[in-house]
Amino acid sequence: MGSSAPVPSASAISASEFAQYLGRYPSCIEAISASKGGAKPGQKTLAELDQYRYGEALRLFGTADSNGDEAIQMEMGLDHVKTLVEWKLRHGKFRPTLMKLVSSNEPDSLRETIREAIEVYRASADVPGAVGTLTRLRGIGPATASLLLAVHDQENVIFFADEAFYWLCCGGSKGPIKYNLKEYTALNEHVRALARRLGVEAVDVERVAFVLMRQGPDQDQDSKPAAPITGAEQQTDVSLSATDTKKQLPKRKAALVPDSEIAPGPRRSKPHIPPAKKHEMQSFSCPDPIALPRRFAVLKERLVSGSEAALEFSWHRLLQKLQEEVGTISSAGSDIVPTIDFADITNPDYVDGFLDNLRKRGVAIIRDVVPRDTALALRKEAIEYLHQNPPAKATPATDPQLFEIYWSPAQIKARAHPNVVAAQKFAMSVWKSKDPAAKVTANFPVTYADRVRIRTAATRTVPSAHVDGGSVERWEPDGYGGRAGPYKDIFQGNWEKYDPWESSGRIPINSDLYSGSASCSIFRMFQGWLALDTVLPAEGSLQILPMPKLATAYFLLRPFFSPPSSGAGSKTWTLTTPQTSILHGALPSYAQSINPNLHPHLQLARSMVPIPALEPGDYVIWHPDLAHSIDGPHVGRESVAMYIPACPLTQCSALYLCRQRKAFLRGYPGPDFGGCGGEKGFVGRAGVQEVNDAGGDEALRSMGLMPWDEEDADDDAEREVLATANSILFPDLYDDLY
Repeated sequence: MGSSAPVPSASAISASEFAQYLGRYPSCIEAISASKGGAKPGQKTLAELDQYRYGEALRLFGTADSNGDEAIQMEMGLDHVKTLVEWKLRHGKFRPTLMKLVSSNEPDSLRETIREAIEVYRASADVPGAVGTLTRLRGIGPATASLLLAVHDQENVIFFADEAFYWLCCGGSKGPIKYNLKEYTALNEHVRALARRLGVEAVDVERVAFVLMRQGPDQDQDSKPAAPITGAEQQTDVSLSATDTKKQLPKRKAALVPDSEIAPGPRRSKPHIPPAKKHEMQSFSCPDPIALPRRFAVLKERLVSGSEAALEFSWHRLLQKLQEEVGTISSAGSDIVPTIDFADITNPDYVDGFLDNLRKRGVAIIRDVVPRDTALALRKEAIEYLHQNPPAKATPATDPQLFEIYWSPAQIKARAHPNVVAAQKFAMSVWKSKDPAAKVTANFPVTYADRVRIRTAATRTVPSAHVDGGSVERWEPDGYGGRAGPYKDIFQGNWEKYDPWESSGRIPINSDLYSGSASCSIFRMFQGWLALDTVLPAEGSLQILPMPKLATAYFLLRPFFSPPSSGAGSKTWTLTTPQTSILHGALPSYAQSINPNLHPHLQLARSMVPIPALEPGDYVIWHPDLAHSIDGPHVGRESVAMYIPACPLTQCSALYLCRQRKAFLRGYPGPDFGGCGGEKGFVGRAGVQEVNDAGGDEALRSMGLMPWDEEDADDDAEREVLATANSILFPDLYDDLY
């Protein structure tokens, strides 16, 4: 253990202490992973395996949801078990014969035994019974069995780890462990008591125990006090509870940071931050800076370390360029948004100029993608579907405008319309990869089922300007990858080299570490609306900030700089030393907020412009990092639009399709939208036949309902993407074919 100080007992640890130790887990596992000297060729590092254990595995097999509805999860197979066992061996004690024993299980028999165990657990919450069932497998004792069960319910089931047993059952002392069911039952009882007292989850107890038993309770560098903050950079003492690896359950709630977490200095009243409900809010906009847990200050220090001078020089170049660009946008207004007729997307005379402008502005309109009469018919059909069925959930509840329907016949027809698919492929062609072997293809778009927006004269709620695709994740190594991710040039002081349209760096990111509102867990190359009405400014239209490169560089660098101190005589913004924990406009589980007070150099009053008027059948698309909002209180006629993003095929999107397919067949929303059974009893809900009727084989494939033909691939890299997707979505068929 890394400390001689006594380990706090599970019965006495406070919520703030628990959150502090949980926040140390990522750096703890990174240090241990680095100390092991990397992985052998073909193997994953401990850090990579840890991402699978607490990220990918929880998304694949985790089942709890905030509405208590039946879960939607993937079935566990031998390869999944072997990866989890590899994590267990690298994470704890290495047992040289264990992997060979586990690998000797017959795949079908293993899958059936796991299915039986999960059914036992689902029926009676009988943890010992489910673990006992799993121990029938070769090489699977109670400890490994608990791991397989834990990834199916991270809220209530803990992995039988040595560290957890030492902390919870041995008072923080190391003693002999027999690894039997009796000991595991005792461990679970301690976990339930702690979870009830603090309102935490078993998966977090597991990680806190690991930190305490591996590093000890002494504060590490994450806990060094920050310097006082004054003036415009004053912290508001509010934070969300630290969640530090992959996607967590929607029950994660906001919590106040204890006074001890805040640097001294003048205080303001604490703004109320409501718990983030999945897809209920776009963002939480607060005009004041909000302090996050101290680990974010350490994270920022690491991002700038060694690049301080380059970053400061880069910042001032950026401010100068922003001033020029804001003037250009303000003068052009809506005309700055490029447009093209759908009939011209194959005409070289129009295409090159349009795509160049799309790259520069990050937003565009493709006119007449769906014939006007077809668009109006889809509008009528969507409205009738809403009227014929029980009231669909809509947000915000007090001013409904975003209706949570996903599987209406009108939506199925719109997503599968050949022109919509062709427009998506055309637009996604602006994305390029510097890695020719990158496992991503825009030639086979996947369906991401989103909602319908209806704005009427009664609509008054105005969402603030925001950027979707996460918030704090952009700075986190487990999110967008920090200095190794798509924004590395920005963080290294060379924002001019940053390419918003480079795709390979986007493939491994996790944009939703906190199960947040309005968070998309797969790679969207474009967000999009299909207009089903004439949509004019002030009638529910879109406002955008059309400078994806400059604006992204700015809101990423803004948290590292402070304005001139009042009375100091200087007008120069400087690099903050030491860094604070503030990430301006970014809070875990919310979208990135962009507002004039926190981001003054964007001059939003001049740079946010409305898009040109839309007609029924027009398709507007915008870059996933583009700041946008809906215009002010609605006036004039009703306007209806469908959200139809453009998503490439990747391994991650195939995994998402696997879960979305189950949701579709059962009448649930997709995995990013809460998992409740919103339409399972609706009259006229679309099924597989409607998908086939709307778009044939291509529509079925985009929904994960039919395998891709790998001979359609243009090259080996694309063929591998198709093969991977087929193996995920159709494992039995794939085994038969190959």
